Amino acid sequence: MNGRRLADAEFPATAAGHADLLKWMRSFGTLHAVGVEGTGSYGAGLTRHLLSNKIQVIEVDRPVRRQRRTKGKSDPLDAYAAADAVLSGRARA
Repeated sequence: MNGRRLADAEFPATAAGHADLLKWMRSFGTLHAVGVEGTGSYGAGLTRHLLSNKIQVIEVDRPVRRQRRTKGKSDPLDAYAAADAVLSGRARA
């Protein structure tokens, strides 16, 4: 299913939300890697949770502001942009 958009959902940035997110992501099949924006700040808790569950985490840079202006700010759009960056190999950290 790599490269195809399957679904999007929102989860709280809490330990329970991280667990629910991982369960939801695994419901689509095997996870090879997860792109996370802000692994050292906002995404640090999620990153720790994923790593503790043996999931490869790839840091994704924030979307280019010019692109965000043309497409608008949206959490689902940002999530798809992160996934695209991981799949394309643009995000490698």
